[in-house]
Amino acid sequence: MSSTSKPLSDAERLDWLRLIRSENVGPITFFQLLGHYGSAAEALRALPALARRGGRRTGLRVFPRADAERELAGLAALGARLIGRVEPDYPRSWPRSPIRRR
Repeated sequence: MSSTSKPLSDAERLDWLRLIRSENVGPITFFQLLGHYGSAAEALRALPALARRGGRRTGLRVFPRADAERELAGLAALGARLIGRVEPDYPRSWPRSPIRRR
């Protein structure tokens, strides 16, 4: 995954939400998948095969597109939006305080 700051397209935003909400995908796995596959869409396509290779007999639950669309629409209705870490509007870390805690 590139560290270049760029806005996500609507399709990318939907795929990011679906990937992070999918079963067994936490923040670390999410960014590893993005780095390996180059996009959330490609990572979503790879999840079933990855689960099988990992020894899963049952399917891995990928977050449904309709549920993600409803979630994004709900955010929009509130005047909010999902901001991905690669986007220019994503909040950057504050510099560490020079005060040290004991």
